[in-house]
Amino acid sequence: MSDYQITPLDHDDVVAIAAIEQRAHLFPWSAAQLAVSSHQFDHHYVLRLTTAPSCIIGYFYTRCIAGEAELLNIAIDPDYQGQGWGWILLNGMITTLRHAGADSIWLEVRESNMPAKALYQKHGFQVVHRRQQYYRCADGCREDAWIMEKRLP
Repeated sequence: MSDYQITPLDHDDVVAIAAIEQRAHLFPWSAAQLAVSSHQFDHHYVLRLTTAPSCIIGYFYTRCIAGEAELLNIAIDPDYQGQGWGWILLNGMITTLRHAGADSIWLEVRESNMPAKALYQKHGFQVVHRRQQYYRCADGCREDAWIMEKRLP
């Protein structure tokens, strides 16, 4: 898994990201929400395979203000899930936010998203709160969110 790069998202990447977003999330962000922000506190990156042909297989959207970072969105293309790419992308996110001055990283995750919860916990994220009935479900019900935090050394 050495033929990859994690690089800042470019406007031209939004089409590829939007396609992954539609396949990876039950309630995906729109292309307008995924459009590149020029906000100084935002850090949006893509995970790109550098083998021929080069392709984007994942991304993250974060914000870091006054030492506190928040993961806003993250995904790995479903065709590449379960192969260790999530681990690599999350490592890249943590490194990026550490360089941006983050002392802590916050995120929320669906209670039923067992693979993501396990990945976050392996990376040292701790559950600090539950937000009841936060996420919509396909059948119209609501699902709890786990609020997790990782303190950075």
